[in-house]
Amino acid sequence: MRYKKWQILFFLCCVTMVLSSCVRNMFDEQRYQEIMDDASTVDKVDENHDWQLSTSKVLMVDVSGLEGVERIQVFSGNPLESSSASIVGEAYVLEKNVVSMAITYPTLEEVLYAAAIDSEDNYTVAPFDPSASDVVNFSHPVANKKKMPYNYMPLSYTYLYEEEYPEAGDYDYNDVAAHISITRSALREVRINVELAAVGASEQVAFAIRLVGYRFSDIESVTTVDNALFDVVGGVEFPDQMRTVMIDKKDLLLSGLGEEAVLNIFADAHWATGDKLSADYGVMTRKRYNVSRTKDDTFSTFIPREITYVVTIKEGADVNYLSLGQLDAFAIKEYNGANWEIHTPSYNNSQVLFPYPGVTIKTLPWAFCVPDGSFHWPLHAVSIGSRHQGARSGAYHAFDHSFGEWAEDMTKCKDWYLYPDKDEVY
Repeated sequence: MRYKKWQILFFLCCVTMVLSSCVRNMFDEQRYQEIMDDASTVDKVDENHDWQLSTSKVLMVDVSGLEGVERIQVFSGNPLESSSASIVGEAYVLEKNVVSMAITYPTLEEVLYAAAIDSEDNYTVAPFDPSASDVVNFSHPVANKKKMPYNYMPLSYTYLYEEEYPEAGDYDYNDVAAHISITRSALREVRINVELAAVGASEQVAFAIRLVGYRFSDIESVTTVDNALFDVVGGVEFPDQMRTVMIDKKDLLLSGLGEEAVLNIFADAHWATGDKLSADYGVMTRKRYNVSRTKDDTFSTFIPREITYVVTIKEGADVNYLSLGQLDAFAIKEYNGANWEIHTPSYNNSQVLFPYPGVTIKTLPWAFCVPDGSFHWPLHAVSIGSRHQGARSGAYHAFDHSFGEWAEDMTKCKDWYLYPDKDEVY
């Protein structure tokens, strides 16, 4: 599909110029749509598709009648019965009978479990249907002030990106793959864990996370556990001369175009793997990592790097409203002399750090997140799922559980990500 590159460049260079001139009317959106349709792995994309596999909402949790409650946790499963029950939301009570808090959970989950936790770490647990009501109480608990048998972890999502934006990609969604989770670690503190898991990109890609609803001035501080940084490998810092593109600042906390709070994760995905890149005349030699079963001059492997960001929020900003759904994790790439941001569909075309022309056509997304921290991304150049004239192929093509069917009809096959073809995924 690379023979379309010059056509895409012609159309989109005109859009890029709109940042400094008035030539936007030169852009032929209909032709652009035709090119993207021709490159698509599915015959027709659902025009109403939101590409969401999770749900974010605000809960009102009523702890009336319970004594000594300090914290609320919401689980994806019954914490009494399963060690795999994951935390999808956390809040502090602060002597209130009703706590307002944000949660983000897999849409497939029909029953969630709320836990009221006291100072002695005793849990009172009640199930609820998140689609039926936004109010939760503990009038019919399945556990009352009990110790829990497991050590629970926050739900981790897999974020997947195509570096080709705004051109058509190969839709293997492994140019950057990252696992992200969030934990409420203190009254005014959250910890955001980022694990870089794969880099299938061929060019420089940066990465950042916007804290949606929080301003730069709302943040007291940002540090990392053990002072670890993706931009530092073996004590060697990412070269300054390579910061002329993408994120040119080294601060962990950045102020967005609208003064939003933005975490600076890394300036170069390949460097962030921990592999020391060689440079000839300022040009980095780049491989593709964790996207192939072979190792050669093009492909290699690395042990996923994991860094935890400790974010302390000032008084006056409600930490209870920060859940995984408020993390706008986005990649950044250079295209036609400008920096373009690649956002998941929840925040599609958001201009956070760079002003760039967004894409409004209906097509497969260039990024999305899967509510599964053990999701298997496709191997290099293997599409995540194809559907042409009813035929299914790609990494996720199981009958009635395929990505292609979901792409064509958003009401179907919402569980596609649980059915990989093991020969086609990493």
